[in-house]
Amino acid sequence: MDRLAGRLQHYDWGSSTALADLRGLEPSGLPEAELWFGSGRVGSSGSGPGPGSESLSDDQPDQRAQSDLPDLPYLVKLLAADRPLSLQAHPDARAAADGYSREEEAGLDRGAPGRSFPDPGPKPELLCAITRFEALCGFRPIPEALEVARALGVPAHLLTMLDEAGPDPWRHVVGAALASGGARSGSDICRLVEAARNVLEGVEPATHDRTGHETIGGEGGAGAVLRSAEVVCRLADRYPEDPALLLVPMLRPVVLQPGEAMFVGPGVLHTYLGGMALEVMTPCDNVVRGGFTSKHVDTHALVDLLNPGRAPGVQRAGSGVHRYEVPVADFAVWRIEGRHTLEVGTDPPDVAGPEVDGVPGSGVATRERRGPDVVVAIAGSTVVGGDLELAPGEAALVPAGDGAYRISVDGIAHRVSVGG
Repeated sequence: MDRLAGRLQHYDWGSSTALADLRGLEPSGLPEAELWFGSGRVGSSGSGPGPGSESLSDDQPDQRAQSDLPDLPYLVKLLAADRPLSLQAHPDARAAADGYSREEEAGLDRGAPGRSFPDPGPKPELLCAITRFEALCGFRPIPEALEVARALGVPAHLLTMLDEAGPDPWRHVVGAALASGGARSGSDICRLVEAARNVLEGVEPATHDRTGHETIGGEGGAGAVLRSAEVVCRLADRYPEDPALLLVPMLRPVVLQPGEAMFVGPGVLHTYLGGMALEVMTPCDNVVRGGFTSKHVDTHALVDLLNPGRAPGVQRAGSGVHRYEVPVADFAVWRIEGRHTLEVGTDPPDVAGPEVDGVPGSGVATRERRGPDVVVAIAGSTVVGGDLELAPGEAALVPAGDGAYRISVDGIAHRVSVGG
């Protein structure tokens, strides 16, 4: 087994202090967005920006050609966002293969700015909050989306479409909103932002919109409008003319507390707004963007792959050793909190935890060992094997050939392995 110090990625949405504070280091002076612990596969995907490059682009660079990182069947990283990432969705296996073939046949270079499918595989991901983490992920229930959108002055043609477009209206609404252009789009966005600012300043929303519908009423509705108004204004400060702003009141807000997680499957429209988290995903770079970015936006591809019914639930970690629910075989993720020992790849009888400062610890055993493991320390003390001590923000790689091993934790750590 080997210690992994990780590799920083300097994207401009990153926090200037969060990862440095976690690791007990002086900040670099640059935005520190992600700390990668793999994957280093180069494969057939060609080259991309190196992981040490101080790229200040607003989104993820190519996740390949990281030859100095371990070659793993998954990518593990710590993410620290001070401002929102792009509005995006990821393809399932079929959409990824079709998109990859289509762009290959079109002769697009795999690092081309206009490419959305540089890999032939899907990109499921699990996000585990380390600090309070905010996101928009999936759509609100339609009645709630209509209430919040009306209160914030979303244009009537979008609301009518949502109310009357049949069993699957979200594709129509997203396509119409993102395809907006010209003076009408600009005035619609201005009305939305003005309404949001009025809400934050304590001005009551109008009781009726232009179609005569009544708007939000009651404490719960007012709270939803207020939260949505805050996000609209935050995004409008950076992207004042982006038509994706029109979708924000209809998107589902998610706040993860430390230890909580959500699995983001294919077709889920989402943007991460801020916070620090552990993120685990396949080593693919298929990202189809819809807004809040200077990178390529592919509205047609985004609408085609949307799966509006797949809004993820929030998973709350149980005490001690907890395995998150991940409905794919690509990776599995455990959270170990408190004073515990996890015996990996051993038989259940050997589960007694070691004493720490004279206090016995508890032990848990698992026979599951299907590939290489990565152990990431988050807080307190983490020892992998007999003597590999990890500081917070460090990780250990345990190759499959190393066999059984022990993780001793007095604090918080994560274990990542191949799933199944």
